[in-house]
Amino acid sequence: MRNKLTLITTLVLLGGLVIVLSWTNAFAQGPINTHPKAALYVDNQWHVIPPATTLWYIFDLNNERLPVEIILYDGQAKRLLFNIYTPDQIGTASIGDPIGRGSAPRDSSDLVWRGTFFGGGTFFIEVGNPTETAQPFLLRVSGAGVIPRPPPSAPTPLPTRLGPSPTLDVLQVLLFPAIATLRAPLTPFPTATPSVTLTPTVTPTPHSIIVVIVPATATPLPTPVVTPSPTPVPVVNDWWTSAIYVVNNRTYTIPGNSERWFAFDYAGDRSKIEIRIPEGNAIKLQFRLYTFDQVLRYTADGTPIGVGTAPRDSNDLVWAGDFLGRGTFFIQVTNFEPTTKTYQINITGGGVTLGR
Repeated sequence: MRNKLTLITTLVLLGGLVIVLSWTNAFAQGPINTHPKAALYVDNQWHVIPPATTLWYIFDLNNERLPVEIILYDGQAKRLLFNIYTPDQIGTASIGDPIGRGSAPRDSSDLVWRGTFFGGGTFFIEVGNPTETAQPFLLRVSGAGVIPRPPPSAPTPLPTRLGPSPTLDVLQVLLFPAIATLRAPLTPFPTATPSVTLTPTVTPTPHSIIVVIVPATATPLPTPVVTPSPTPVPVVNDWWTSAIYVVNNRTYTIPGNSERWFAFDYAGDRSKIEIRIPEGNAIKLQFRLYTFDQVLRYTADGTPIGVGTAPRDSNDLVWAGDFLGRGTFFIQVTNFEPTTKTYQINITGGGVTLGR
């Protein structure tokens, strides 16, 4: 009996050793998305980036050219960085020359990029940790044009052994004899021989057996603890890189002493178009019209291609005309007064493409 207890203890210790080795193998697994070809879809979940490591993520956009916002929470405080690449840039090996970089807004520890892509497809985000410490991070991509994609189920990684594995002969020597011993029947204890050899015959009296079934008490499941996700910062079209496409007859709000940016596409067919803010002159708004080349030079020049004016006997702000080429054009609406205003922007014309 004592030998069997010793063998059972040995088996338990061997099982514990196997569990420890499996844990060690699991921790030895590193991130797999260290190259654009192995990029993972952004899942808006917490992850850990090892020191001196670059991780790659992707997200899909439709062709509606709506603004996108990318936030790396506490990225500035943790000395992380992220860069953004288009599909064409990855295809031409333009790593190191991204189309955008995350930057920290004033009085914020996050890294943020807001903008609009001129076309759909799969876009890449490069997250870097140049420090010597592993950092947890949360990367979030939001926008009306982002195509949601459920995260795939993670496959079970194959264990990576950290040292030489024992041969089958060693396992046989350790385990097989122990299992065989456990399977052997126990030696019965010697029984005493009764002094009386004759046993009187007793007729058993039948009895009624009452079986009481007690229902099992269900153990309540523990309430899962849900960690709230940080509330995403709403996209504000206060700069041309975060401009939103005009939707006719939609009401917008502009705070006092601020500006809002809008965009639309023009086919370049020389068709006449009209931009109108109803009652814009009455509520003392202003709007200016820029080509794509002009907004690129906005901080240095700021000269528009057109300005909204009020026709005679009208309180609207209007600009009418056409363009020589096709492309995306931008509208800057400005409110120089301290009070909040509500307004609409309507654009008409055969060659115009607006939002939905």
